Amino acid sequence: MVDQNASQSNGRNPGAMATAGGSTLVARIIAQGAQLALFLVAARVLTPADFGVFSITVAVSSLLFIFGAAGWNEFVLGWGGSNRATSQAIAYSAIGGYLLSVIGVGCAAVSILVFNAPAYAILILIFSATLLIGPLTYALGALLVRRGRVMTLSIILIVSELVGLAAGVAGLMAGWNIIALGVAKITMQLIHFTCVMLVARQPIKLVLNGGYAAEIFEISRSILSNRVISFISGNASTFLIGAFLGVASVGYYRAAERIVLAVSEMLFEPMRLIAWMVFRQAADGGGTPGEVRELLTQESRYFFPLMILCAAPVFIGLAMISDDLVGVFLGEDWLPAAPVVTVLALAGLLFTPTIANEPLLTISGKIKVLPPVALFNAVTTVVIFLVFTQFGLMAAAFARLGSSAIMLLTSFWMQGKHAGAAWWAAARTAAPVYAGVIGLVISVVFANLWLADYNLSVISRLGVEIVIGAVAYFFVILLVRPSFLRTTLSLA
Repeated sequence: MVDQNASQSNGRNPGAMATAGGSTLVARIIAQGAQLALFLVAARVLTPADFGVFSITVAVSSLLFIFGAAGWNEFVLGWGGSNRATSQAIAYSAIGGYLLSVIGVGCAAVSILVFNAPAYAILILIFSATLLIGPLTYALGALLVRRGRVMTLSIILIVSELVGLAAGVAGLMAGWNIIALGVAKITMQLIHFTCVMLVARQPIKLVLNGGYAAEIFEISRSILSNRVISFISGNASTFLIGAFLGVASVGYYRAAERIVLAVSEMLFEPMRLIAWMVFRQAADGGGTPGEVRELLTQESRYFFPLMILCAAPVFIGLAMISDDLVGVFLGEDWLPAAPVVTVLALAGLLFTPTIANEPLLTISGKIKVLPPVALFNAVTTVVIFLVFTQFGLMAAAFARLGSSAIMLLTSFWMQGKHAGAAWWAAARTAAPVYAGVIGLVISVVFANLWLADYNLSVISRLGVEIVIGAVAYFFVILLVRPSFLRTTLSLA
């Protein structure tokens, strides 16, 4: 039997967690801020239809990237054995990127020769270049995390995103239209790749060594299957909305989704990294599968309340201020996206627990469970969107909310049954958060009514509402259980 103290000493290093989580959070905030800034500039230049076409192109490129990445990043992060295996996985990532870039070049040739669309061909070529170096970049990034170079990796991400922002804005101002967004992407990727290569100093030997192939491909196959299925779940909306409602509706939906993603990724990436580090270190303290499961159970009682504490005010607050947010930053032409933001923010809250699926199941040796469950989620999502999307944009948004609820339930089941995650115990521990959310909602509603009597700009009103909501949220939590914040935040 592994006791609580053992779990804490083996599973958590508060200093390392604070550095890793804090630097990743700062990097994600700046990166998402840069991407959001580029999107805001693009929203003033592009029409919803233009943005819809670009979104469909990005979706296809993302699918190809998933095949190129193929889970090598996760293998490098989760592998506890010889470094030779991680070097081999990195070599596979380089080969995968090369093959997919060749496919991209072929698609660009078809765009010119068959469809006579040179602008789209240029965009496809740009994304083909990102496919060439993208998988290798992220595999090497995982290697830096293993070496404890999280801070360095965060700085690289910040620099690359800011340079990409500058390139994209310059292209938009020069009249390059959607090509400018592609230029921003490849510029960011080139800077990211160059810096990671220089820091990692990892020899890339493009040799297919079979020594660890079975272990590598077993984990990567499961991760890849899950990622492809998740892509279908996440992007079915883009293609179905385009088919039923047109590219302009795709633009509105993806704009709303982009706002929610900008917020959620700033939250999810640090939490995902912390999950990998916390559960990996906890599992290292167990000698048998039973001990590993017990350690993961104990650690989940600390991690999940932290996840709930951070996610609840972010998504609830975003849902409440969506109208003003869209009106101020995107303009009146994009107002149909505002109610979509509200619903997608609630869907993001339900989706939050799924970020622990891959760390928990990979580390507990149960990653094979993930693909069939993810397939069930994907099929359910497609069916829901097929039924609802034909009734309009808001129906599509509620379809996303419904699919997120199903993913929440299946994640609870997987994490509890196969990795020992103590979700129900964590949910009870997080009870003060629910009271805090009620305080946040009430305070923002009354603040909105109170501010209506004052001649404030929309931006000023947003700022006041956010501050009042945040203060009310944490005040109520402290009122209900003063020790909760101190205990929970000790993990971060």
